[in-house]
Amino acid sequence: MNNLKKIIRRFGQLANKEGGFGMVELITAAFVFSIISIIVATNFVNVLNLQRRGFGAQKIQEETLFALESMAREIRVSQIQSPDDLGCNLTSLTMDHPISGSVRYSVSGGIINKTVGGNTFPITSAKINFTRLNFCVRGSGIDDEQPRVTIVASVQTASGREGLRFDIQTTISSRDVREEFLN
Repeated sequence: MNNLKKIIRRFGQLANKEGGFGMVELITAAFVFSIISIIVATNFVNVLNLQRRGFGAQKIQEETLFALESMAREIRVSQIQSPDDLGCNLTSLTMDHPISGSVRYSVSGGIINKTVGGNTFPITSAKINFTRLNFCVRGSGIDDEQPRVTIVASVQTASGREGLRFDIQTTISSRDVREEFLN
């Protein structure tokens, strides 16, 4: 029992001598906490920016692939009416579709437009901006060369801080065989 009293007395004396944290310890703890908080906040902001860029890239890819696929489907079955232009200076493409008749693709205000029978409607939304849309046409004349169209485009997000830009090029060959049946 005596030993227990000594231990309790000694514990009380130790507790009284060290009565809390000093100013240096508090300043050090606050400094370490603030540094860790800044690192965590910076990483969080970087993750948000990466996510925003990812969504912007996905938006550009989806819209651009839809536009290119719809143009490619029509080019494959149509007779190209636009003249040969190997320098890729054509900003619009005119073709004779077997069902729809005359079809024209062009870009205006960053949006790709399709004109069928005098009616013009957009095939891309205002969320993306086509800064360049050129067509390289080869073999559209009367010769034995298979007609093909190369589409060269530059696409970027229409708004936002992402500043994403993609350059895209694809070549489509026309499989129109109407001329073959006439010979």
